[in-house]
Amino acid sequence: MITTRKSSQVNVFAGSPWEAASVKTLLNAAYIQVSTSDRKDGILLSVPSEYYAAAIRIIGNRN
Repeated sequence: MITTRKSSQVNVFAGSPWEAASVKTLLNAAYIQVSTSDRKDGILLSVPSEYYAAAIRIIGNRN
């Protein structure tokens, strides 16, 4: 029996459009799907909860 599991999204980054695009490129290169939301103070990026630790590690290591 196959069941689908809906994963929850976790916010991992908020910033200007160019910062968010840069971070999204890094996460996509690591095969992490990223959802974006446009907020009035910038762009919010979120990832599936099971990729949270990897996403935070990647974001923390960017220069």
